[in-house]
Amino acid sequence: MSKVARKVIDYCIQNDIGTLVVGYNETFQRGVRMDKVNNQSFVNIPYGKLREKLEYLCELNGITYVKQEESYTSKASFWDKDDIPVYNEDNPKSYVFSGKRVQRGLYKCSNGKTLNADVNGALNILRKSSVVDLRILYSRGDVDTPVRIRVA
Repeated sequence: MSKVARKVIDYCIQNDIGTLVVGYNETFQRGVRMDKVNNQSFVNIPYGKLREKLEYLCELNGITYVKQEESYTSKASFWDKDDIPVYNEDNPKSYVFSGKRVQRGLYKCSNGKTLNADVNGALNILRKSSVVDLRILYSRGDVDTPVRIRVA
């Protein structure tokens, strides 16, 4: 986890990024039911430790660390500016969103525009945090495809 966190912080430093917004979900991985193989690979990833390491490294490097609740950010459409509610375990509601995930890794907006599903979720986490003015991105009308970075 240290190597991953260091890579993220180095990227922030190299690109003059002063704020790191990290999504979290209190009930993430609790009661997860998957087949044995996927459960062993997925549930054992220590996301809490990664967040703690990122927060620590942000503090050391003068980067603002923002922890943002992330419920419904993967379901809501960034481009359609869907409202993004906060999940309430005591009063769960069903919400309807304008776009949907059409296949693994691909999100389709109501106007037919497609984008990487993880990018859609990440942009919605930023939108929910309100730490970044996204008007420039909305006016641009497009985002770049994510780049995979191998750590190990």
